[in-house]
Amino acid sequence: PKVPSRHCRPAPVVRMQVLGAAPARSRPGSTCGAGPGHGPGHGPDATEICDHQRAVARLSIVHHPGHYMNHEASHLIDARSVEYWASLPGQVRDQAFVFELEQNHVVDIVEWKDRGDGMGVARLSLEAQVGEAWQKLTTWNALRISEWQAHSMGMSLRSRQWRLTFICNHGDENHLVVQAVRVIIALPHTSPAQNAGHLQRVTQQLWSTRLFTDVEVLCGERHFPAHRAVLAAASPVFAAMLGSDMCEGRAREVRILDADERAVHDMLEYIYTGTVSSGAGCGMVVLGHKYDISGLVEYAAPVALGNVTTENVVNEVRTLRAHADDKQLGPLFEALQSKVRENLQLLRAVLVGV
Repeated sequence: PKVPSRHCRPAPVVRMQVLGAAPARSRPGSTCGAGPGHGPGHGPDATEICDHQRAVARLSIVHHPGHYMNHEASHLIDARSVEYWASLPGQVRDQAFVFELEQNHVVDIVEWKDRGDGMGVARLSLEAQVGEAWQKLTTWNALRISEWQAHSMGMSLRSRQWRLTFICNHGDENHLVVQAVRVIIALPHTSPAQNAGHLQRVTQQLWSTRLFTDVEVLCGERHFPAHRAVLAAASPVFAAMLGSDMCEGRAREVRILDADERAVHDMLEYIYTGTVSSGAGCGMVVLGHKYDISGLVEYAAPVALGNVTTENVVNEVRTLRAHADDKQLGPLFEALQSKVRENLQLLRAVLVGV
């Protein structure tokens, strides 16, 4: 049988241009290098800095599907190596690897490289661990080339463990072969002299005491006292509403008619504390998008997906379906669809409830 040949090694990984980076997170001309001194484990805090917003994460492998002879899984996370991972004989489909980061991060781009032959990967999928479950984010096709390829994430989730599955190769029946994988993470904005917890303590106090409030957010039967300055700082939409001659600014009231009371409460709690309620749902995520509240969609989406049950799945599908074509919420709707398809109880609940 045909097996991977050690005499057909690809050229060493060289400095390469990141492909398909999201415009909002990229800088013209920025590159991520894998040349000397730039491999995994090099650079500050065990990551290689790509630019002021992204870095190559250090990966560890916590699960792999096995390997053929000495073509070990560890070759995948050394971008400078000319070695490669090869599957066990005949195992050419659904080869899943679980990678662990040093802490929770948002994965921005997945990069990979193979030999460009029939053993190379043809289709991949990525999942994030959300609580005890795995949430599928995206599935995509790969070209049959020996150069680095890259796939940008359409949906931002923060997780420590990520499952990358090589779904199939380009037709070889004996092995699936991949040389290297790199994960590009989004970096948080920090300052060496910043007391990151100070502002959160102050706003937590404002949220808890509700002293000196000067505006009310109304939804259903609930009235939520709040501070105009806090709402305006968190949301440019609230800032425009409250800082103009619009009725909200004159009446010192903001009426939200297209959400439930729980979603509005959870949105306000996030604005003040940066905390996503453990019971958050998709309604809160949609409000974060509507009012352009920084970070809310990113942090709340995995919680909302994890809270989908047979009791609420129909409502959650309806909530997101209206935003299926939206650039930010569309990927979340796709992830919810994937979860429903893979869970027979959820699928049955949707079919009965439609």
